[in-house]
Amino acid sequence: MKRYLYVLMLTIMVVIMSEFQTAGMMPQIAADLGVSTGQVGTVVTLYALGMALGGPLLVYLLRHRPPKGSLLIVIGTYAVLEVLVPLIHEFWWLALLRVLTGCLSGAAYGIAVSYSARLAPSPEKIGEAVSIVLGGIMVGTVIGLPLSHFLAARWGWQSSFYILGIAAFAVFLISLLTLPAREAAAQEAAAQDLRKLRSPKLWSRYLVSLLTIGAAFAGFSYFTPLLEQNAGFATNTTTLILLAYGIVSFIGNLIVGKFADQHAIGILRIGHTLLFVSLALLGAFSNAQPLALAMVLIVGVAGVPMNPAMVARVAEIGGTGNMVSTVHTSLITMGVALGSAIGALAISRAGDDPSAAMWIGAAFAVFATLTLATQSRGRRQPLRRPHATETVDSV
Repeated sequence: MKRYLYVLMLTIMVVIMSEFQTAGMMPQIAADLGVSTGQVGTVVTLYALGMALGGPLLVYLLRHRPPKGSLLIVIGTYAVLEVLVPLIHEFWWLALLRVLTGCLSGAAYGIAVSYSARLAPSPEKIGEAVSIVLGGIMVGTVIGLPLSHFLAARWGWQSSFYILGIAAFAVFLISLLTLPAREAAAQEAAAQDLRKLRSPKLWSRYLVSLLTIGAAFAGFSYFTPLLEQNAGFATNTTTLILLAYGIVSFIGNLIVGKFADQHAIGILRIGHTLLFVSLALLGAFSNAQPLALAMVLIVGVAGVPMNPAMVARVAEIGGTGNMVSTVHTSLITMGVALGSAIGALAISRAGDDPSAAMWIGAAFAVFATLTLATQSRGRRQPLRRPHATETVDSV
């Protein structure tokens, strides 16, 4: 069972690496294409918008196909589009293909999570199965951004797209040869999954996820220019810092995952506080190297690693079905889009100063804190895992 789950984890890892790649090489892309850092930041936004809007649409269109076939269609097309990015040396081409690959990425994420529930040997093992697949987020975070930064510095930013395209094609072949077949979802199961999206409580929890990730990515999207331009770190040192960011994110994910079911609200409260403090300090003192380094690492611990707690709160209400999972991913990536877009606008208004985006992230953290507070008044009940019928039948 686990070897199949690790194949799905590879799928998540590759699309997460691709999501982060432009953030790791903004200065090189901006200089090569003759645009500003803020304009390159909009590419991060466009990718996230593709995930948020196109991902659910693709999953809806593929809802009656077997999960293996759906995943192969998505990841195969993704591989082709990724290698096409460097072929035309124009900003508009880069932006267009990032929208399309973002759509495919959102679909791949939702399909992989739901597929993992189908591959679990028993209902009691569904949570473990999903957690293995979601580990691809952290591994992709550890590898993706520093790798793209390293490749761009050595062989140009285009090399990152070629390598990730080849990696996606490799995942396609591995999936084709190894993943077991499962039946397509019945019409009633698919309809039940859609009906769960009518719950106001579910959408209120989606909103917390959007704001939390928006806070993290308003800062994270611009760490490369902040570290190099404001803090004055060398390119090689920045690569190491970004690698350290990924490592502490991985560690943070392990810690949060261990306690997310029983203490999701407390974890999110701590995370929001750390995000606000660290991003505000980065906004105010980005030229102080030791402080900038420490605060970047704190964002690594308190940002993306909040994901298990957010997933646990959503699963409590809606399960981990295909559409519920994909829409959650969409709202999270909408947070990426909003955070990076408003951050880009702030940078442009501040004379291309990346520290302006840190204040946007701090503001998102405040809104996330206030939204969570409205949901957690009164006595808190322990989170429960969804029943098997809420997950396995919803794929």
